[in-house]
Amino acid sequence: MAEPMGQPSPILDIRVTRAGDVLVVGVTGELDMDTAPEVRAVIVSGLVERPSALVLDLTGVGFFSSAGLSLLLEARRRIDTLAVVANGRAVLRPIQLTSIAALLTVFPSVDEALTWISTTQSVHQADRRG
Repeated sequence: MAEPMGQPSPILDIRVTRAGDVLVVGVTGELDMDTAPEVRAVIVSGLVERPSALVLDLTGVGFFSSAGLSLLLEARRRIDTLAVVANGRAVLRPIQLTSIAALLTVFPSVDEALTWISTTQSVHQADRRG
């Protein structure tokens, strides 16, 4: 059953942190058509501050529907550098079974995603200087 608009979902927890100028959004619970709008709103709100990258941590997601896949594609369109963190079958399997796997960069941990972002941004900065 969908929660009334404006009410947080009891089956979803969203944490927003920063690692330097990287926005890290951690999601725990179920990511489906009822909860995806709440996650989308948090991401859009965080992107207003123009972070250099977005890490979407889905390691705590136990159920992941096509609405979650759509959310990943939308996040990918909204920011140049997106790292998805997932290590469970509930999230990895739908990503692997669809064509969006080629569009995403997936890591097993937030630390690995942040390392990749740091390395990628260093290379881009060097390219701009050179």
